[in-house]
Amino acid sequence: MTETEYVENVADEFFSAAEILEQPTLVIETLVVPEWGGKRLRLKHLSAKERDQFESSMVKMGKNGKQQLSNENFRARLVQLAAVKADGSPLFTRHDIKTLGDLPAAGLQRVFNKVNEMSAFSEDDLKDLTEDFDDDPDGDSSSD
Repeated sequence: MTETEYVENVADEFFSAAEILEQPTLVIETLVVPEWGGKRLRLKHLSAKERDQFESSMVKMGKNGKQQLSNENFRARLVQLAAVKADGSPLFTRHDIKTLGDLPAAGLQRVFNKVNEMSAFSEDDLKDLTEDFDDDPDGDSSSD
């Protein structure tokens, strides 16, 4: 193999910007949810932007001016972002989050786990998100 052939072969191993930017933006998988009657649910892979927005939504300002973790209904919020109709449009609105959160935990957890897997969330991600939050010495809860 000549040096030119070697360089051409090595260059083929790397993405170009165009190849990366041409990746599909909507990838949908289905999940059977036995706890909800055994039907299938369509779930989309979250975009990087959607994942960042979801993570940012978990932070709020407390009464003391410090950032606090707001994990209220976070499973329902993530499922609301990922559940879609056949055309890729959202299945649920933000107004459905409370009702989703009121469902029995087992089914919602199954869907949440699948969205985590599809969107490359890990337990370490949540730890990383919360590591900068100090325990409130005044005992104020994050639900204030």
